[in-house]
Amino acid sequence: MAPQKSYRRKFERRPPYIPAGGFAFALPRKLAEENAEEAVTISLICHRRLFGECYSRIFPDYRFAVSEISGVFILSFAETRLFLSDVNRPGDIDLIIVPYEKDELILDQTFALEVKVVRASYEKQGKSPNEFGFSQGKALLDMGFPYVGVAHLIVSDESPQDAWREMRRYEVLDEHGSLGHEGSDIVDHLPWILVDRVYGRLSKACMYEELALLSAFVKHSDEKVAAKYSGVIWMPAGRSARRNSKINLKLLDSIGQFFVSRPNCWFDSPSRDPRLEIPEGG
Repeated sequence: MAPQKSYRRKFERRPPYIPAGGFAFALPRKLAEENAEEAVTISLICHRRLFGECYSRIFPDYRFAVSEISGVFILSFAETRLFLSDVNRPGDIDLIIVPYEKDELILDQTFALEVKVVRASYEKQGKSPNEFGFSQGKALLDMGFPYVGVAHLIVSDESPQDAWREMRRYEVLDEHGSLGHEGSDIVDHLPWILVDRVYGRLSKACMYEELALLSAFVKHSDEKVAAKYSGVIWMPAGRSARRNSKINLKLLDSIGQFFVSRPNCWFDSPSRDPRLEIPEGG
């Protein structure tokens, strides 16, 4: 089978790169305090390492060129009518993710992600969102996005310490992954439990094979607990998207044009820190 031809668009201006600790988004404080969908989604975007783990779950087939400037541009909560004026459902698109290499958008790899927030707790571990998001995901497929997924992002409190469990700990010695001293820690396993449980419900309920599915623990609901775990990542669970058989090139052209005309609306998440020099030979 012949490889599919890449559908790309060159650009001249790009979003400013925002380094760690930089100011990226502004939201009303109330949305953050309530862990609203917008706030939790933006927390995921800004945590580039966690976002990268999530992206690799839902789109493992895409491989960035390490020796080149590459990554993804992310647009959050965009109205559908900006791209297709005759389409009303869904009313907005939670995340549009477009890979890039050097000065080209790789439009045929565009990914649309429908996001739902799961506000769980130790006492209510079976908490589900009001909607799974599958109907919105199907609508995104009907629009003609090449890849589409549904993500359930989890926010929760901390378990009481008598519910914590022992976990093995290993020291990583070098960039090759060599392991050193072995130890153990007593850890709150609630995030892992929730990720597994939420993904199980997602995969069991989904009727659309084309949709990627993602379950990810994004943050603790208590600010002090969240600060304590600020450097910790709980690995997400997911399945990859299947390529849409009915890609809409008009939609892709509209997305490309929107990026070219309004690059500052997008968030740059590069495959590596652009401030680091590429070693000779790649």
